[in-house]
Amino acid sequence: MDATDLLRFRTVADAACSPDGSQVAYTMSEIDAAADEYRTSVWVVAASGGEPRRLTAGAKKDSAPRWSPDGEWIAFLSDRERERPQLHVVASGGGEARRLTDLPLGAMPASWSPDGTRLLFGARVPDVAPPADADGRKRWEARPRHVTRASYKADGQGYTFDARTHLFVADLASGTVTQVTDGDCEDRAEAWSPDGARIAWARTRSGLTDYGQTDLYVANADGSEARRLTTKAGRATSPVWSPDGKRIAFYAYDERTPWIGDPMVRPWVVSAAGGDERPVTKRYDQGVTLLPPPATTPGPAWSPDGRTLTAVFAVRGDAHVVRATLKGATETVAGGERQVTYLAAAPGRLLAYAAGDPRDPSELFVADWDGRNERRLTELNDELVAEIRAPIPTSRTFETPNGKIEGWVIAQPKGPAPLLVDIHGGPASFAGDVFSLGYFFKYVLASRGWAVLSLNPTGSGSYGRAHAHGIRGRWGEHDLPEQLAAVDALVRDGIADPERLAVAGYSYGGFMTTWTIGHSDRFKAAVVGAPVVDQESFHGTSDIGMWFAPWELKAEYPRGRAKLRKYSPLSYVERITTPTLVVHGEADDRCPIGQGEQLFAALLACGKAKTEFVRYPGGSHLFIATGRPSHRVDFNRRIVDWVTRHTPG
Repeated sequence: MDATDLLRFRTVADAACSPDGSQVAYTMSEIDAAADEYRTSVWVVAASGGEPRRLTAGAKKDSAPRWSPDGEWIAFLSDRERERPQLHVVASGGGEARRLTDLPLGAMPASWSPDGTRLLFGARVPDVAPPADADGRKRWEARPRHVTRASYKADGQGYTFDARTHLFVADLASGTVTQVTDGDCEDRAEAWSPDGARIAWARTRSGLTDYGQTDLYVANADGSEARRLTTKAGRATSPVWSPDGKRIAFYAYDERTPWIGDPMVRPWVVSAAGGDERPVTKRYDQGVTLLPPPATTPGPAWSPDGRTLTAVFAVRGDAHVVRATLKGATETVAGGERQVTYLAAAPGRLLAYAAGDPRDPSELFVADWDGRNERRLTELNDELVAEIRAPIPTSRTFETPNGKIEGWVIAQPKGPAPLLVDIHGGPASFAGDVFSLGYFFKYVLASRGWAVLSLNPTGSGSYGRAHAHGIRGRWGEHDLPEQLAAVDALVRDGIADPERLAVAGYSYGGFMTTWTIGHSDRFKAAVVGAPVVDQESFHGTSDIGMWFAPWELKAEYPRGRAKLRKYSPLSYVERITTPTLVVHGEADDRCPIGQGEQLFAALLACGKAKTEFVRYPGGSHLFIATGRPSHRVDFNRRIVDWVTRHTPG
């Protein structure tokens, strides 16, 4: 295998069921390697199976299909006529699409009104409209930036303080587009009431130091008489009205806290009139998986009788479709050794979901409402999967000083082999039963004789609240012994060669890789991706820094400075002797590139370890999964080259 193989995979980005459950529209994403760009298109396929039909054509990006209530029309986003994606509508049987919006910063995915006459959607509204002419716009983009709040940028989006997201309604008959919310806040995740008379959405608070603190609001369909619904739930989002319009289901965190980091998201319900606000799955010790922002995760799917909610939960390295009664009883509707990445529903009729397994990163599936009669509707990667025959990781439980820890291992038929310890991010991310396009280097190395360990140490998501929270206030100290215990087990079993160990990680994995080589000399090579190495500078430069350490490290600035320094790998950099490659996106606002720069400069100053630094122009924190395709190939190739070169046989 070669890193360029990742360019050939196609994925299902989202899906939508027709109201009668007979068809599914979905977005298919693929890479144009020659143009070094992504292409997305909307397709429609019968729920009973058959050949998918391409609904939109062209070399631009079409996405986010949404069916009209009568099934005759599909609304979608496209940049075919404008620089920013605008809302379009096309007959579900095909034909010419009609553009509905022409907004300066584009439109977001839409929701149809129950009578099919209007579309409700979010859009960014600039504080000051940019000039229309090119020269004026160039000068405008270089204007001074006046910041007055702690939260003013977001990874992958850049500066956010000079525009707000608000809700709009597009009338299909007249073509008019009307803004229905306003204010010094962000409005998103919209939903219509069943009678079309009211709307619900998530609105951010506007305090100087608030970050993503959202509450649910309801209003009349024209935005009048808006009022807040939620007072207990943490960061409420993705509202969905019950079929009778009396309640609203949504997602929220267990705790209403200003800090961020908790992965325990659950379905909640609240009365549409206010009050009776409660989590539904408090007794189910797993959390809902949310899409990475700025995408909005579809809300819980109500059953037609209003008695159950269906959502995607992370479960021990997998992601399953789980149904919960309003009293909290749960059952798995679509399980197995795989990760469901997107769920759509025609309530009472059909479930449609994108899912990946250890062989294939993404295909589209449907099942009856009760989960029976599952069938796969796409064959996006079948030929490629058969051709490359990537090695399949297997799950294994390791005994560690902190108890049993699960991980995934790629072992070679004949050992011992060189071993890569691949450390995931988060720390609440998790390894599991899915083919990873972001960490493609694992399969390239395995195809060349390497073993790979991907552990889910304390702090990982998908294993319940106690496991996820167990890393708080003890980064590195608690989980490094777990990683080393797993390595020791693989050495004892003849899977890993103790003289040919390498370690790599990204984000929190970058922190842990730097921490590891600052506390152990067992590894012959290390790759540090987009790390946190200095908790104090991270606090002031990351888009989440001010709110992350108080949760994760139990250290508030400034009185927690000593603890921030204690859990900064840079404090131990003079111990590092392992050859270290640092890789970082230059537009990373989550773990800013200054973190990589500090590590690189410190390693050079200490002079004990060979080091190199690779920077990716325009790369956000998630560039390894969604960035420029050529950068993704380079990232994976460099990791393979570095660990191979410094771990000779």
